[in-house]
This record gives sequence, C-alpha cells and structure tokens, in this order.
Amino acid sequence: MGLAESSYQGEDFTEVDLQQAVLEGISFTDCDFSGASLAGCRSVRAEFTGCRFFGTELYGSEHRASSFVGCTFERTAWHSSTLTGCRLTGSTFTDCRLVPITLTECDLTLTSFAGEKLAGTDLSGLRLREANLTGTDLTACDLRGSDLAGARAAGAVLAGADLRGATADAGFWVGAKLSGARVDVEQAVRYALAHGLVLAAEEEPRS
Repeated sequence: MGLAESSYQGEDFTEVDLQQAVLEGISFTDCDFSGASLAGCRSVRAEFTGCRFFGTELYGSEHRASSFVGCTFERTAWHSSTLTGCRLTGSTFTDCRLVPITLTECDLTLTSFAGEKLAGTDLSGLRLREANLTGTDLTACDLRGSDLAGARAAGAVLAGADLRGATADAGFWVGAKLSGARVDVEQAVRYALAHGLVLAAEEEPRS
C-alpha cells in the first residue's frame, strides 16, 4: 500500500501491509494500526500521535527524528529495530517484544514500560523522566548518565545494571531491586539516605 497524503487523522490502517515502506515527514493522528505490518519500514521525521498498535509488526524497522506521542503499543513486535533522536512521550507498552532494540538520544519521558522485558538494553544517556518502570526487567541494562528523575520503579529488576552517573529520586532507590547493580559513590550515599541510614563522621579515639 502506498501513502499518497502527508497527513492522516482517524484513519483505519488495520491489517495493512506497509512492510519496507518509507514514511518521511508524514503525520498520523488517532490512527489504528492494529494487525498491520510495518516490518522493516523506515520513518524520518514522521509523527504518530495517539495511534493504536495492537498485534502490530514493527520488527526490523528504523526511525530517525520521528515521534510516537501518546501511542498505545500492545503485543507489538519491536525487536531488532533502531530509534535515533525519537520521542515516545506518554506512550504505553504492554506485552511487547522489545529485545533487542537500539535506542539512541531518545526522549522516553512519561513512557510506560511497566512489566516489560528490556534486559541487556543500552539505555545510557536517555531521558526517562517520570517513566513508569514498575516491575520492568532491566537486568544488566546500561543506564549510565540517564535521567530517571520521577521515574516509578517499584519492583523493577536492575540486577547487574550499570547506573553510574544516572539521576534518580529517593523513591527509585527504595523501590527498585538493585542487587549487583553498579553505582558511583554519590549514588551509594543517596541509596543509604533513602533507606534511613545516618551518615556520620568517624568519632575521634577516646583518650
């Protein structure tokens, strides 16, 4: 199927075959891509706003400077895809296949990955402010320098993850499962304070 328009609103793209399609500068608002195949597609500066992706094939796709704002992804295959300079603000992922996926310089503010599996994914330097990471499997993820301010991480598994240089609130250090995670000294102090420990200078020897 070819796309002749530069803007689509409320369109039904269910079961549509867009494999290997090039989506450049096209905007989609409140469109339904349920059951559609966008496997291997390439988007450049495309905009998806409030769109629904249920059982959609997006594996092997490549996206540059595109946005997926307020979109719903359920049982969607994203594996082997690459996103560079993209925004996924406010989007929700449920029962999706995400690994392996490459995310570079992406904005994941307010994005929900609750209960998803992202083990081993490089998330370094990404903006994850106020993201929902509740119960997310982040085992061995690279989160160095990422912005996790306000992120919800109750029950998130970060075993073996690298968090050095990442910014996170006290709630993150209390709620996440951090066994074996790598942190820097400043983060270790924040972890201690979040768990109610009192840092005190070593007492001088008694005379």
